[in-house]
Amino acid sequence: MFGNKDKKQSRLEKIAALVRNATAGISQADLARKVGVTRATISKDMGIVEKMTGSLFYEDDGFVYPFDDGEGYDD
Repeated sequence: MFGNKDKKQSRLEKIAALVRNATAGISQADLARKVGVTRATISKDMGIVEKMTGSLFYEDDGFVYPFDDGEGYDD
């Protein structure tokens, strides 16, 4: 009724890979299209993806980027 755990795990891994490989960032809309879910699902999944993979992501101007420990950022 609420989906398959293996299918969700696969989706979460795919989201993580897409964000990590998007050198110029990726929008939640593009993630949703590539994974085959709604943007709302992507939004809900992002925190789970971070916990599951240990990767950190951030959003800026509507795009999601992998967090790179601050290299190249001016504070």
